[in-house]
Amino acid sequence: MKQPFVISLILGILMALSSALTVLVTPKILNAGQQGKFDLEAIIPGEFSGWKVDLSGRSLLVSADVKDFISKIYSQELNRTYINKQGDRVMLTIAYGSDQGTDLHVHRPEICYATAGFDIGEKTKTVVDTSIGQIPVMRLVAKLGPRNEPITYWIRVGDSLTRGWFEQKMAAFGYGLSGKVPDGLLFRLSTISNDEQDSYRIQQEFLNALLQAVRSEDHYWLVGQMPI
Repeated sequence: MKQPFVISLILGILMALSSALTVLVTPKILNAGQQGKFDLEAIIPGEFSGWKVDLSGRSLLVSADVKDFISKIYSQELNRTYINKQGDRVMLTIAYGSDQGTDLHVHRPEICYATAGFDIGEKTKTVVDTSIGQIPVMRLVAKLGPRNEPITYWIRVGDSLTRGWFEQKMAAFGYGLSGKVPDGLLFRLSTISNDEQDSYRIQQEFLNALLQAVRSEDHYWLVGQMPI
């Protein structure tokens, strides 16, 4: 067998394998379509367990620049500030994207806040205990002038909860190999306070109360497939 023919044969086989692999790893099925549809405004109550939406006009939500940025990549957004009888305020942002197979991946808060000029402190991976089980979260502090904002968040990619760039990308890659396009959701809590540990305590209390108030059939949209 002549050498040019052998080389051509090998190149042909490699090209065929490359094409087959491309077809294999290219996502084809939208995970969101398999799970049905939902409405964030409908599933998140405006009042529960001593918390209610703050209608005083003292909005503590992030800047207009950040809101404009995230509105381009999500199909649904919910931004509310809640207050309890003690005067504690918690900002809740939930942003949902049905297609995480493009460049419009759910953006992590450290990116959005940095884009708005915030300084981002050290990020810490941890878990919080809730009424429906332990939830893995990322915690960090964003600072802008006198504003000190402790943040707790997670990102759902398909069925999985992720924290940070690596976990998010690995979850999306796994879906790619399965031929599915995952949906994605950002769940973020934050407060304005210089007492970071107290802020995290308040956020956890708020989260636990919220998850108890959300119907069990709607938990999937927020936390994916939680272990029982």
